[in-house]
Amino acid sequence: MSLLEPRLKEKRWKPEVEEEIIKLWEKEQTYKFNEKTEKPIYSVDTPPPYASGKWHIGGAVHYSQIDMIARYRRMQGYEVLFPFGVDRNGLPIEVQVEKKYNIKMVETPREEFIKLCKELLDKYEGEIVSLAKRLGLSCNSFKPEDIYRTDSPEYRKITQETFIELWKKGLVYEDNRPNNWCPVCHTTIADAEVEYREEETYLNYVKFKVKETGEDLIIATTRPELLCACGCVIVHPDDDRYKHLHGKTAIVPLYGKEVSIIPHKEANPEFGTGVVMICSYGDYGDVRLFRELKLK
Repeated sequence: MSLLEPRLKEKRWKPEVEEEIIKLWEKEQTYKFNEKTEKPIYSVDTPPPYASGKWHIGGAVHYSQIDMIARYRRMQGYEVLFPFGVDRNGLPIEVQVEKKYNIKMVETPREEFIKLCKELLDKYEGEIVSLAKRLGLSCNSFKPEDIYRTDSPEYRKITQETFIELWKKGLVYEDNRPNNWCPVCHTTIADAEVEYREEETYLNYVKFKVKETGEDLIIATTRPELLCACGCVIVHPDDDRYKHLHGKTAIVPLYGKEVSIIPHKEANPEFGTGVVMICSYGDYGDVRLFRELKLK
C-alpha cells in the first residue's frame, strides 16, 4: 500500500460505551431544564427537524453545532432551555402517503388520510429521536411527553395565540401577493418546496408601441406568456438608444394596456434589446421591482 494512499484511522471508541453514557444522562436527567432556577436563562430556539424521512448528515451537523452552543452556555453558568421538537406539518409527508398507499388526498376521507399521515410521521419521528440521542445531543429531554410536535393541539394553540397577539399589535397585515401553486396537489406551496430545473430556451421578441411617438419598442423575453401581467417597461438610464423615451408610455400588444417606460439600473443593455418588461408575477426579480416602483 502506498504511503500516500488515504486511510481512515483505526476506530478507537466503543459505541456500547456511548450507549451506557446516554442511559446515565437519561437516568440522572442531566440536562433537564429547571423552571425554578436562579441562574440566567439561555433559550435555544431550535428549528425542529422535519419528519419526512431519515435524518440526513446535514441535519446531524446542524444540530451538533447547536448543541455546542448549548453546552458552552451551560459551562458559562446559564440554565439552558434546549427542547427537542419535530416538525410534523407540510406537503412532503402527504405526497409520501399518496405514493405509499397509491391513493389521492382529495379522493380519501379526511380523517382516514390524516391517520395514515400520523402513522408515517410516528415512524420517522422515532427514527429521528433515536438518532438525536445517539448523537449525544444535550436536549432537555427526549421523553415522548416532553418533545414538542407542530401538529399537537398545544402547539397549534400557542401559534394561533401568537398570531392573534401580533395582529392586535398591528404587526401582521393583509396583502395581495403572488403564490406558488401546485396543479397536482391543488394547493399553494412554500418557496422552499419549489424545485427548479435549468433548460435551454430562446428569446421572444415582442413589439410594443410608444404612445407619444408611434415608434416600435422591441423587448426580448423568455416569458411571453406573462405579457398580460406587464406593469411597466424599464431601460438602463445610461443606454443612449432609449434616453429619448424616459417617462413616455408604451402600449402592451394584444391587451392595449398603457405602461410607463422607466429608467432603471436593473435593465441590462447587453441582454436582448436592453428593454425589459416588469410583471406582477412569474419572477422574483420582477415582483421585487413591481413593489419597489409601486406599480399596480
